[in-house]
Amino acid sequence: MLPYFLLAVGIVMLVLFLIARDKKSSMLAIILKTVTSLFFIATGVAALVENGVANDLSKIILPGCLVILGLVLGMVGDITLDFKIYFKGLEGKYEGAEKDRDAMMYFGMLAFGIGHVLYITSLAIRFPGYGMNVLWSALVSLAVVAIMFVVCIFALKMQFGKFLVPSIIYAFLLCWFVVMSAMYVKPANASTSSIVLLVGSILFVISDMVLSMTYFSKPEDYQKQGVLNPESRLMIIVNHVTYYLAQFLIALSLLFI
Repeated sequence: MLPYFLLAVGIVMLVLFLIARDKKSSMLAIILKTVTSLFFIATGVAALVENGVANDLSKIILPGCLVILGLVLGMVGDITLDFKIYFKGLEGKYEGAEKDRDAMMYFGMLAFGIGHVLYITSLAIRFPGYGMNVLWSALVSLAVVAIMFVVCIFALKMQFGKFLVPSIIYAFLLCWFVVMSAMYVKPANASTSSIVLLVGSILFVISDMVLSMTYFSKPEDYQKQGVLNPESRLMIIVNHVTYYLAQFLIALSLLFI
């Protein structure tokens, strides 16, 4: 029951964070975001412990700990990217604002990227007899990411600039995590854990697609009024709700592995 209680409290904290968060962010929003992230980590730890008590902890401790470490890196990425928004609001107020903003962006992408590698590694460890899935999922992900960036750059006119290469690498790792999650549903006999993890990974993609529009849309899009503006309140809410639901589901999947 503890994992579900922590999940419920985490959702409450998410609502409080969304009330405080606007497109410029603030120290209060960063604090509330950090607390919300701590709750998905706590949910993962509680789920792993409860599962281990009921079953054989030795069989799930390594893949479970990798997921928890991935959640911790997610929290690091959370905080870092909100500081990126915070520094954006300080541009013109001190000389190093733009440089610090870019550094936060790179570091946040790195933290999330390593987190996805840990999620992928956890899946590979749980299903050692399906090593080819790792290769095939990587190849499928490369193809999907190639198509996705062609559409984003040439059809949607998104402008990645200096972040193009890091964005491609990050998108590949995220896509790899999703494809692997899908491929392991069958070996896991469509278990609750595999389904919950797959849904979580898909929500992660939706969140990052919205975030990419917030960061990399063409300049004229930011002049639009209402919900069509990439930095609108609706976009902020959709991005964070899908992201936190993704992380909480990934954490909760440890209850069933």
